[in-house]
Amino acid sequence: MDNGSSSTDSLVEVQREYAGAWVALKDGEVVDARPTPYELIASLHSRGIVDTTIIRVPSDSEPELVGLG
Repeated sequence: MDNGSSSTDSLVEVQREYAGAWVALKDGEVVDARPTPYELIASLHSRGIVDTTIIRVPSDSEPELVGLG
């Protein structure tokens, strides 16, 4: 899994490349991606990266969840 990008990533590219991963975005770019949120936070913390948006990118095979129950 690539853990960064040198150019601004489109949402479609992020979804395709990081399906199933937890992704940290900063200023429109992927700064890190890991399989679990715990690994992602630890990696960001160890590198001193702050003020990111963290999302989980679902894979195509996951069912779409609508509502809370």
